[in-house]
Amino acid sequence: VLPWRSNPRRGTSRRGGIRPAAYTRLQVHFTGKRLDGTWFASTREDGVPLTFILGQENVMRGFSMAVSSMQAGEKAVFTIPPELAGTKSRCPVDIPGNIAPNEALRFDIELISLVTITDILDDEGILKKIIKRGLGSDKPCDLDEALVNYNACLEDGMSVSMSEGIEFNLAEGFFCPAFARAVETMTEGEEAVLIVKPEYGFGERGRPSIGDEAGVPPDATLYVYLQLMSWKTVRHIGENGTILKKTLCRGNLEGQQTENEAVVGVRLIGKLQDGAVFDQRGHEGDEPFKFMVDEEQVSEGLEEAVLTMREGEVSLFTIPPHRVQDQLLVVPVGSSVTYEIELVSVVNDKPPRLMSQAETIEAAAEKEKEGDKLFSSSKFLRAYRRYYKARQIILLRFGRGETDEEIKQMLISLTFKAAECANQLQRYEQAYHRYREILEYDPGNVKAREMTGRAFPEASLGIDTAAMHRGLDQPFRPKEEFRVCGGYMTPEFSEMRLKQGHKYHGSINIFVPPIPRPETNANQAVPAAPTGHRLTHSPTTPPGPNNEKRNRSSRVPVAARKGLASCFRCISSDCN
Repeated sequence: VLPWRSNPRRGTSRRGGIRPAAYTRLQVHFTGKRLDGTWFASTREDGVPLTFILGQENVMRGFSMAVSSMQAGEKAVFTIPPELAGTKSRCPVDIPGNIAPNEALRFDIELISLVTITDILDDEGILKKIIKRGLGSDKPCDLDEALVNYNACLEDGMSVSMSEGIEFNLAEGFFCPAFARAVETMTEGEEAVLIVKPEYGFGERGRPSIGDEAGVPPDATLYVYLQLMSWKTVRHIGENGTILKKTLCRGNLEGQQTENEAVVGVRLIGKLQDGAVFDQRGHEGDEPFKFMVDEEQVSEGLEEAVLTMREGEVSLFTIPPHRVQDQLLVVPVGSSVTYEIELVSVVNDKPPRLMSQAETIEAAAEKEKEGDKLFSSSKFLRAYRRYYKARQIILLRFGRGETDEEIKQMLISLTFKAAECANQLQRYEQAYHRYREILEYDPGNVKAREMTGRAFPEASLGIDTAAMHRGLDQPFRPKEEFRVCGGYMTPEFSEMRLKQGHKYHGSINIFVPPIPRPETNANQAVPAAPTGHRLTHSPTTPPGPNNEKRNRSSRVPVAARKGLASCFRCISSDCN
């Protein structure tokens, strides 16, 4: 038996269409009536909405079921049958005595807001309540550098540390262990309140006062306002992960991703470890420096870097010296270099889906000829990529289904040649996969059957094969879709949710003292000091009498911070 919804009036969801789950704190307005229209209760009479936790035993079962089907901002009318109208504590209303126990009730409900308490590590050590949702679904992780606003307080509301904008590396952490853990669950622009138990704060030893920041007593619980302003993605890329990439400016989402054999326009600056510029191209005049990927026009390291970029992106790459040597540059032995690269333009090959059948065959044949020339010059890696790309052109246009004999023979020829390149490169596992693919088209092929019957040589184990397919799409390895289908959650999605934390199942009445937001200055990010404490002056501003005065003015003294608690009581009132 379920509540019956009638005359739904959907409002505009302020929460992106999110429906409440168990242990979500809800605010609703409602009017309760008998089926004959007789009014018996309403929150609209005094204008104070009802606040309750979804899943509590003392809430009318039918009322909880009704609200759980709604989105924030929605209004709907529900008829609740008598078997679902029972309640131990008369919530949401005290049912009048003149209403018979077997009588159905009608509720006009408006779901105003919903807030979910999340137990990040599933041990009640870090509890998080979102007070403002961020943009999108991407979250920082691993080596990323996050820019945050925060204010950490004790139970009495005393601020012990505050920043209007500080940047830190998630792998290194900052302030206390809870910070990095919490940031990994946040989206850009998200604001949250954290309750941090001592084991994820400063433990039994506490923290002494530092400068104008108050100390943290032993075994103290921290209450933190935290805002993720932005972050820079940091990843290991390239063959064997030897190149470190930091994204400074994300590219245009509608721009093209660099593919193999693309013609790209870049502006780049290369620096040695001591900061000396040894390579600068694309900054003379308006025209960027242009080159074709995989044509040996630039160093291998630069090609690896550009292949990870999207049009409009700006990134910083740290590249080992053996990956940047070319005929035009001399890098000191043992000296890593950094390249700041702006990808101005990308021109990829014409997509196979836009080609006619004749164009497809012609393009594949041209790639095969290029591969033959490279193979005869013993450039087996580049030859492999040409053969592999020629296969892709055909498969993306015609698929793996029935094809005519000409296309079938072309696929077998290209796959054989790719397998031979893999053998020459001692990428035996890749060669094995190519021979297996030949048997899909020609099950009686003698050489393919012979080669697939061989054991992998030991030399092939542990070899990084990512370089063989760099810049080449993998059309037959579909991306994992993190979505819920018909109420079923895929294993990948379940694992992702597990990492993000669990709904809090503990005590409902959680106390949070008033926490003021820092006065935000998003354009003045302060990097984290090596010790994990905030710097006393910006790294780009030399200390001095005038500058010290300006820097001190942006920091709130401890004595003054406690008095700011009344400025943002909405934070604490949301979190009680």
